[in-house]
Amino acid sequence: MKKYLLTAGALLLWSGSALAGGADTVTVPTNTYKAIMDKLDALQKRVDMLEETGKPKPAPAPAVSGVTREEYNKLAGDVSNIYDTLDVVETKALGDRINWGGELRTRVDNYHLSDLGPNDLRITPAGLAIPADGDEEYDDNNWTNRVRLNMDAKISQSLSFHGRMTVYKNWGDSDITSIALYNDMNRAHRPETSGVKLDRAYVDWVPDFAVPVALTIGRHPSTEGPPLEYKENRQRQSTYPGLLFDAENDGIVATLGLERYTGLKNAGWRLAYGKGYHSDDDDSSSFSFFDDGNPAGDTNMYATFLESEIPALENSLAVLSYAHITDLPSSFLGQDMPIELGDMDLYGVHLQASNLMNSGFDLFASWAMNKTDGNGNSVDYSSLFGYPAGSVTMGLLSADGSDDRTGSSIFAGLRYTIPFAPLNDPKIGFEYNHGSKYWMSMTLASTEMFNKLATRGDAYDFYFIQPVDENLFFRVGYTLIEYDYTGSGSHLGQPMETDAELDNYYLLMDVRF
Repeated sequence: MKKYLLTAGALLLWSGSALAGGADTVTVPTNTYKAIMDKLDALQKRVDMLEETGKPKPAPAPAVSGVTREEYNKLAGDVSNIYDTLDVVETKALGDRINWGGELRTRVDNYHLSDLGPNDLRITPAGLAIPADGDEEYDDNNWTNRVRLNMDAKISQSLSFHGRMTVYKNWGDSDITSIALYNDMNRAHRPETSGVKLDRAYVDWVPDFAVPVALTIGRHPSTEGPPLEYKENRQRQSTYPGLLFDAENDGIVATLGLERYTGLKNAGWRLAYGKGYHSDDDDSSSFSFFDDGNPAGDTNMYATFLESEIPALENSLAVLSYAHITDLPSSFLGQDMPIELGDMDLYGVHLQASNLMNSGFDLFASWAMNKTDGNGNSVDYSSLFGYPAGSVTMGLLSADGSDDRTGSSIFAGLRYTIPFAPLNDPKIGFEYNHGSKYWMSMTLASTEMFNKLATRGDAYDFYFIQPVDENLFFRVGYTLIEYDYTGSGSHLGQPMETDAELDNYYLLMDVRF
């Protein structure tokens, strides 16, 4: 490899001289050029031979092609300098094309899940089977690390790229923590192995059309949407309101700018298509893109969003949402051969305002509703939970899959920036959400340990953010969740009444650079 780099480098030196001189041209006789290249090739072979052992040869090396030992050492050093220079040039060229950034989050949770009843065996908020009546789950020392590598590039005037790679794992653990609800829509947002996951990778294309249109294609910025940026202490991260959709998603979004037509600031209309589930042949000996004959079809998502700033209210946002999700599968419990359970519609309204009337308060309110259309299919999961065959069947939000369900949720909260310069203006916040018996949200990529916004019951969340500087902050918080029904976060099975309760205290450090 070095030989080819060196040869290319020599060619570039002469060709570069010619180009740099504009109209001036430097020519080299053919025999002179050949002699120089033969000498460089001989020197490179000698360098390679010495590098193979890392030790000097017992006998002095003879002169190569008439080059003395002193000349050889000097030229070998020049070769090394050329490689170092090429490395610097290549690194700078890459940096010129792509901007890089990073994040590290270390978090420790102390949680206690209590008052579990026999129905809670079905599905817990984290997607796991749990013990029978009277038992509890707790961990006072649950540490996690999340590392993100952010990248973006301005490809051309109308085309840009954005990406994010993530490693998210428990301390000392490289095993999958939750097989039940672990899938392509939350691979980078749930603790798993130390492997790198593709979180985001998409291009924004703004073609030169008569109307203002932008196309976003790839793995979307569809997680941690408004108003989750308040608690995350950062700018808006997603197109979609967090209560309605918080999941990793591959797809295409077309955005039509409406500001010039409506007079509303930052107004836009989005049409979105995404794929939430696709079953293919994962046998490494065959083509991975072939269909594996699975009876479950693809889960496709079609959505539309209207958004703008609230009139006469600066730094505000209003979003109206609708999404249609087809062929939800029964695969999220590790089933080998999933089947289709039916479709679901989601409706949402979201309002928020940052630094309302320069008061230091950020406020938000969201409402969402889901309606299912079951196709009558269900799956017997009795053996998974250790029950007799036929005793635990699950369809789309029902036992047999034949009933259509309607659920709803509200999500509201506020954050206040304390104007105290000695502490770098810390922030304090409170959030509340409530979900009904049949509430089902597409929030599988929630960064909360127990998918707070999927709660069928009430969730109360308090937090305090302490900035250290522009790159580092700490957050301490307490979450209380009082469950009314089982199965929060899952579209499978009939929800049952429960008295389960979750207490969680946590501390996290977040570094961004």
